[in-house]
Amino acid sequence: MGADYLEAIFRPRSIALIGASKTPGKLGYEILTNIVKYGFSGPIFPINPKYNEIHDIRCYKSILDVVDEVDLAILTGPIDKIPKLIGELGAQGVKVAVVISGMRGDPSSKEIYKAIKRHGIRLVGPSSLGVMYAKGELNATLGPVEVLDGNVALITESSTLGVALMGLASIEGVGLSAVIGLGDKLDIDETDVLQFFEEDMSTKAILIYMESIRDKEKFLRVAKRISKSKPIVLIGPRHGVIEELSLEKAGILPARDIQQALDWAKALSTGVKAGGKRVLIVTNSGGAGKMAYGLAKGTEIDLVKPSEELKEELSQFVPEKGRYENPVDLTGRAEIDAYRGVLEVALSSDEVDGVIAIYCESVLSDPSRIVDIIYRLKGTYNKPTLVSVIGGARALEALRKLREKGIPAYPTPHRAINSMEALIKWSLFSK
Repeated sequence: MGADYLEAIFRPRSIALIGASKTPGKLGYEILTNIVKYGFSGPIFPINPKYNEIHDIRCYKSILDVVDEVDLAILTGPIDKIPKLIGELGAQGVKVAVVISGMRGDPSSKEIYKAIKRHGIRLVGPSSLGVMYAKGELNATLGPVEVLDGNVALITESSTLGVALMGLASIEGVGLSAVIGLGDKLDIDETDVLQFFEEDMSTKAILIYMESIRDKEKFLRVAKRISKSKPIVLIGPRHGVIEELSLEKAGILPARDIQQALDWAKALSTGVKAGGKRVLIVTNSGGAGKMAYGLAKGTEIDLVKPSEELKEELSQFVPEKGRYENPVDLTGRAEIDAYRGVLEVALSSDEVDGVIAIYCESVLSDPSRIVDIIYRLKGTYNKPTLVSVIGGARALEALRKLREKGIPAYPTPHRAINSMEALIKWSLFSK
């Protein structure tokens, strides 16, 4: 079958949903509702002998009654019925199935495995949350129908956590290009789907939640190849697979927790690499600058010491009581034009590989004013610029607007520093 099965999973021309339902809360209802509301344009074949139609779509009694070709079958029925249904899919020539039903480790898995091998069917699951592919207007998941579009692909072993991550990613401003829930990984696993995202133009970074791995060497070999062009962030139980794998050699970035993983995904999905380790911190608060400087010490970040020439350029914009070392402290009274000027000097300098811009809200400084400045600079300079906006409601609104414009933005300096370090590590690996 080659890699055609991956195309059928993420870019199906038609979908059959076995176990479709009219009852809210049922797996078959939620999956079908998401497919319809998200705008899938291909033929949809709900299967359930109880109904004639669901959502104004003709409902079939059996997959055997469908005369058209089906690219992808999604199964939501009782787990003990799945082997029989796999047989019916085989009779209809369906080659790929996603099993939503069941729990990981279910005894029925042995019979399901025999069935897919007998009929030559590739399978995602059981206990999958489904599959989403934004570019193809496909959301056949148990997750939210409103998902922030972007360029981060999410691969998750856990169905429930995966659904939660879909929602949290939207809140954190991490747009998703695709989602797949692997569940019990009876057949298709991370190594398989990584190869789809390697070629997928809409995906720039990959986030994986993993608890177990079938073939460690193959996974690391494939991941190392892909990491050269697309960063891979991995989260999972600290006592499990993360400790067992040689992640650093494969260029994989192991995140401490969900927050850190999403923070890194923001920075890594921009497509902008760091040319080196040299970072300049720019701030309107001496206190925040000193904190960031201390946090960056001892990391992969090289806090660049500006040359006399660079200092002279910076001094044009730094107020009398400011500081143009590293951090560059513009003070809380600096005009917005001064902030813009310093950022332009820093980003255009051959001495600087990346910038961390920290902006503190005060009576004299409105964070919303930096949004357009940083957005315009993003389009001019191909260097990573990570932003930390600290404050109350106005700061949160500025963070939201920055994220909407694809700019990695964080509410604390620590999260910006930590994400810059991850970006530098990947950039150096991918050279």
